[in-house]
Formats: sequence, C-alpha cells, structure tokens
Amino acid sequence: MIAFGFIATFMSSFGQTFFVGLFNPHFQAAAGIGGTRLGMLYGAATLTSGTLLFWLGGALDRVPLSRAVTLALGLFVTGCLLAGGTTTQVELLLAFLLVRLGGQGLMTHLAIVTSARGGGTRKGATMAWSSMGVIVGEAILPACVLAGFGLFPWRWMWLLAAALLATIVLPGMLVLGRNLPWRPARPATDEAPASIERRAVLLRQPSFWGASAILLAPPFMATGFLFEQASFADQMGWRAAQIGAAFTVFALCRALGTWIYGRTADRFGAVTMTRMHLLPMALAFASLAVPLGSASIWCAFAGVGFTSGANTVLGGAVWVELFGLASVGLVRGVFTACTVAATAMAPAVVAGLLSVDVGAAKIGLGFAAYAAFVPALMGPCLRAGGKRALA
Repeated sequence: MIAFGFIATFMSSFGQTFFVGLFNPHFQAAAGIGGTRLGMLYGAATLTSGTLLFWLGGALDRVPLSRAVTLALGLFVTGCLLAGGTTTQVELLLAFLLVRLGGQGLMTHLAIVTSARGGGTRKGATMAWSSMGVIVGEAILPACVLAGFGLFPWRWMWLLAAALLATIVLPGMLVLGRNLPWRPARPATDEAPASIERRAVLLRQPSFWGASAILLAPPFMATGFLFEQASFADQMGWRAAQIGAAFTVFALCRALGTWIYGRTADRFGAVTMTRMHLLPMALAFASLAVPLGSASIWCAFAGVGFTSGANTVLGGAVWVELFGLASVGLVRGVFTACTVAATAMAPAVVAGLLSVDVGAAKIGLGFAAYAAFVPALMGPCLRAGGKRALA
C-alpha cells in the first residue's frame, strides 16, 4: 500500500508546479507567448482541472481501482506527449490541463484515498509515507531537469516522462493495486448515511467548511509565497544562494512535518491535530515582519515546509474521522478540487497585493494572523461535524 502511494505521489511530480515551471521559458518560445499569457493559460488549466476533479473524486468510487489507475495515467501520458510536442497555445492549454488533472490531481487522489481506506488505525502514518513521494520528487527532479537541459532537447524530457508512465508505472501500479481496498462496502446507516454521496449535502455540512478553512490555508499561502519568492527576496534582502539552500530546508522540514503528523494523527486524532498544525506557518510568516535580517529566510522556509508536510497527512485523515471511510473518496475529491482552485488563485492574489505596495511584511502578518486565529474560530464547526451531524 505504501509502495503504491509513494509511486503515485512521486510520479505526480510531472504535473506539479515546481516541475512544470522549470520549462516555462521553453513553453513561451514554443507557443510564441509571454510570461503573463503563459500564467493565464496555466491558471485556466488548473481551475478547470479542479472543477473536473470535483466530480471525478466521487465517480471513481464506483469503478475498480485498476480502471481508476488506467484513467489517471491515460490522461497523464497524453498530457506529457502534448507538452513535449506543443507549438500552439491551444496545445499548451490542453497539455497543462491533462498533466494537472491526471498528475497533480488524480495521482495524488489515488494515493491518499487508498491509504485512508487501507491504513486502519495507522492511516495517518500510511498517508505520511505515501506522501513522501512528492517530497522526494521536489528534492531530486529539478536538478535532473536542469542537468538534462544541457544534454538533450527539452521536449525529450516530456516524451521520456510519457514513456516511463506508460511502460513502467502503469503496469507496476496495476500489480501493486490488485489487493488494495478501494470500492467501499455499502455504508451502514449509523456510520455514513447515503445522503453524503450527494455533493449538495456535503457542501451544507459545517464540518466540511470548518476543516476546509483550516486545511486550504497552507496550499494557498505556500503557493503564493513560493510563486513570488523573487519579490519577497528583494524586499527581505535575501541572496540568491540563500534561496537555493532554503529550498533544501523546505523539503527537509516538509518531510519532518509529514512524518511527525502521520504518527500524532494516529495517536491523538486528525481533528485534534488540525486545530494546531498551522502554528509553525503562523510563526514563519510573522518572522517576515520581525527585524531578523537574513535569518528570516530560514524561519520562513522551515515553517512553511513543516506545516505543508503536516497538511498533506491531515488533508486525508481528517475526512475519515468526520465522514467515515465509505465517503472519503467523494469528500477528498471535492476538497482536492477546492485545493486546486486555491492554488490557482494564490499567485494572482499575492502578486496583486505586491503591485499595490502591500509589502512582504504586511502580507506575512496577514497570513500569520489567519493561521493563528482561524483554527480556534473553526473549532466549534469541527466538534459539531462528523458522522452524527450527517445522520
């Protein structure tokens, strides 16, 4: 199960922003567009991916795991092929859509849901180890891509990714997934009522929105911060060499947060840990308003990384506690769609604030205030939620 999840999240790296962004200059040259237009295409593809995932999350509950894997990787491979052969804006838009939906969306969804359903009393730890795949991807793939640019044409890397996914990853995941739990048994009326299968009912649950208000903060804040890292660095006086090292700190702290919260979520409960996991991120962003000099970069990247890792685990485990195993696929699909939408909007929001002279320190204080106080405000929603609220 862990091997299945690890491979799924590692391979999702080809659809993650940190990987796709490495090819931005080449995409611009191939399609004859500028950076602003490229960002608009990427944002549109990300939002469309999130909308589709809203429906696919629940729909995949009704098909065998083998079919779900084949669908996800079929979309992913097609997207990689389009990315490697793109020459127009339309082709680039479709490539972005398919690698985001098949990779960043569905591959991550498959890993989290199988871990949640099959992890038993150690579902948090199982999800933590499964989620390590994308962290390993963040650590090694950028260096591999940058080295590859000097060896062969950039298009070959996308074609190589497509070949790897189709010939090795697909057969491997089908074998590993043969005996994994996927299609839930029909829920008992006292555990997960049938009405939860309707998204309209889910979206009326205070527990869903209370947890989402907490769990959507890390992806939104981290994406906005990392997307505008150059602007933050300029205002904070961070050097380029420091930023490179800070990403290593980010990855290590993200791995640490994933591991720690995988264990503590199993011991103390995911809902309990959700109420406090934003505190490191609050301290990280508050440090931008404190005269720490160049030391602020380490506080910022370490805190954001740690909370991002914790959020990876809690973003799956908390739904099992609130809504039960039978509906975790549906709930996770809706939540993942919200996450994709949040990460699509974050760069525009942060860039807009910076353009009207809201500096890094003020943005940091705003983010810190949200991370510190919103979990406490949402506490009653979490206590009132769960299976009893849906009965």
